[in-house]
Amino acid sequence: MLIKNVNIATPPNLEKVAGSSLDSLEIHFNRDIEIADGVIRSIRPSSEEAKSWVIPAFVDPHTHLVFCGTRENEIDLRKRVGYEGVLKSGGGIYSTISATKKCDFEDLLDQTRERVLSVMRNGTAVLECKTGYGLDSETEEKSIRVMETLEKELGITIKKTLLAHVPPLAVSEGEYLKEFREMIEEFGKRIDYVDVFVDEGAFTPEFAYQAIAFANSLGIPGRVHLNELRNLDGISRLGKLNIASLDHMVETREGEIGDIKTSVTFLPYTAMLLGKRMDIFSMFKDRGIPIALGSDSSPNTYLTSLLFVISLARQFTSFTLENLLNMATINSSYTLSLSSRVGSIHEGKSANIILLKGSYRDIGYKFGDELIREVLINGNKVKLLETDLSN
Repeated sequence: MLIKNVNIATPPNLEKVAGSSLDSLEIHFNRDIEIADGVIRSIRPSSEEAKSWVIPAFVDPHTHLVFCGTRENEIDLRKRVGYEGVLKSGGGIYSTISATKKCDFEDLLDQTRERVLSVMRNGTAVLECKTGYGLDSETEEKSIRVMETLEKELGITIKKTLLAHVPPLAVSEGEYLKEFREMIEEFGKRIDYVDVFVDEGAFTPEFAYQAIAFANSLGIPGRVHLNELRNLDGISRLGKLNIASLDHMVETREGEIGDIKTSVTFLPYTAMLLGKRMDIFSMFKDRGIPIALGSDSSPNTYLTSLLFVISLARQFTSFTLENLLNMATINSSYTLSLSSRVGSIHEGKSANIILLKGSYRDIGYKFGDELIREVLINGNKVKLLETDLSN
């Protein structure tokens, strides 16, 4: 395959970028991109002047796409009682847990497939995907099996994370820690990460420390939902563990920044819905901490377009388009230990490419227009319409 006469906007071919390096992209005008066996074989000057642009396909490092049931009824309820109030009333995560437990494998697979296909059509080529809507071994295994099935069926890379989301009702944190550690051991060869939601209404930093330390002893890195609703001083407790990313982080205090020893993942859509300030992420950038960007796609934040998240963040945060594209590609790849293979457009990397209808500068400017002309994942064209899938 040959992509002819395009301009390229891409992060550099590095492991990650941070600090002032986030402020720029490599720009290459008038190029032909040769693809073979799913890999970029060469990038060479084109004989003609190019008018269209390509960017790397996105890498989403934080999703909750495997679930049954939706929660559209909670949008207005949150306005009255807040997210924590929904959670305490047995709604929110608990309502999704109930629906997912009742869902059989085929139904769960079908519902998740629809969402993942939409994610792919919107330009994402690599996903991190979490369990956490089962809490018990049987339902969590069902969720992992869905990820494994879709990865093979759709040709998209899915990094699999076992998540301790919330304690089962009427079960103490200590009791659930024992059960969760058993799941880590049971699924250890089928998962890439272990995650814990550390917050009010969820788990304590001590639970996260014990769970992730156990995962680390089995060679499994951690990821952590941290400082989303409340700051429970988790950074200091978890600092010595092997953790790939600290996610959410909007309630982090400035004085804690020096204790961060890993990447952080920015989830701006969720922060906007919660009415949270996002200034701390500018401080992370100034201090040279690698920042990834994710969708947090879930029943609570139901969206399947990281392009939309980037567009909103360009308008409503301090980050520039260059910052956000670096964060959603090479830095997200870094948090998933994949930046040597994906996350930029360079020879030898996977041919994960978004072909745009116009300039990459239209992202976050033209709302309501379809900006994507075509998506390639491992060199294969992704069908952009549901009706095309059978062709």
